[in-house]
Amino acid sequence: MSFRLRAGPAAAGLLACFYTTAQAQSVPALALHGVTIKPYATDQLDVGGFANAGPAHPGTGARAARLRNGVRIDIHKQVEIGAIWDFGPAPAGPMRLFEGQVSYTGLRHFVFTAGIFKPSFGLESMAAQGDTVFVERSSISTITRNLATGIEREAVQAESYGRRYHIAVSATAGTAGPGVDGNQRAMAFRVVGLPVRTRSLLLHLGFSGEWIFHPASAHGAGPGLALSDNPELNPGTVSRYLNTGRIAVDAGGAFGVEGALSWRRLLVQAEGYDIMLHTRAPQYSHQPHFHGWYGMLAYTLNGRGRQWKGRSAAFSSPTCNTAQTVTCNGYGVLEVAARYSQADLQSVGIQGGNQHTAALALNWWPTAIMRVTIQYEYGQIRDGRIPEHFHGIMSLFQIKF
Repeated sequence: MSFRLRAGPAAAGLLACFYTTAQAQSVPALALHGVTIKPYATDQLDVGGFANAGPAHPGTGARAARLRNGVRIDIHKQVEIGAIWDFGPAPAGPMRLFEGQVSYTGLRHFVFTAGIFKPSFGLESMAAQGDTVFVERSSISTITRNLATGIEREAVQAESYGRRYHIAVSATAGTAGPGVDGNQRAMAFRVVGLPVRTRSLLLHLGFSGEWIFHPASAHGAGPGLALSDNPELNPGTVSRYLNTGRIAVDAGGAFGVEGALSWRRLLVQAEGYDIMLHTRAPQYSHQPHFHGWYGMLAYTLNGRGRQWKGRSAAFSSPTCNTAQTVTCNGYGVLEVAARYSQADLQSVGIQGGNQHTAALALNWWPTAIMRVTIQYEYGQIRDGRIPEHFHGIMSLFQIKF
């Protein structure tokens, strides 16, 4: 589907605007005197449940996990503005500002950003939500980025990037909207290089770190942190069995390595993180120390495989490798993927759980802006407050542009 706007000479001279499409199925952008306004949407419906679980879970659940809509504006290729509101998760989710940021891009290979956005940290975390291989990121990726660099984060950042590198340094505070971390202060960095980049082969290596030097203070309590996550799928019926509860800390952070190998339509990717907390609380004999990792592979059955993007130092969704305007080869783009992950939140008497999960996924893009995913997952959470095991099936329906 393509869009064209036709006008007489007077109207054309007055407005000087036109619609452009990045891809045949894309929603058009509006350009007006050097200002480009691009609509933004990542709307996802998750439907799924547990074929078997102990303890037993409620039946199938459905929720609009993300309803992120807004605009991104480019002004003379010098300034970028993002204004995006998250209306989900629905029902009964905490709607809030997802992105409200201003970036200066007028200096080649550099970007300076301030506002509410997602600072650069980790490979899986920096993939746009609509581009992630699985319905949800691995638990260790979610836990570490939520310490100081997750979505809706108040931050300032300086970054430099090119065809073979990405470097970013940020100072972060709390998250937008209601929460207890508004008085948090932290620093983060990420360094990525591509020692190998050819037409068919790419090797990605990176290192990320974040350190909270002023933890948030909860109402009526001292500074502290809580580490938790759903079991890498969430139909709206899941409790956080991987959960440390609130830990009184003076400082803390996470450091990790990331790597990926992309060869034609195959992507192999892995990350590992250590989480270190500093506390003076007398109940801990040593400083709490947690860790986790994941490894995954994805193969594009037809179409063009996932491509590396220097701005985010992460991989995009597969795309059609033809110029067709409706579907790719008549049946869309297909991808199969597998992942194994661990997140261990057991340390010095803290019973946060030790989670192991394995997942298989089939992704289908009938058009560039539509995606359907079917995912199977098996998981175990041991040694926590509520030992857990489950077989889960989740489906994702997505519109993204």
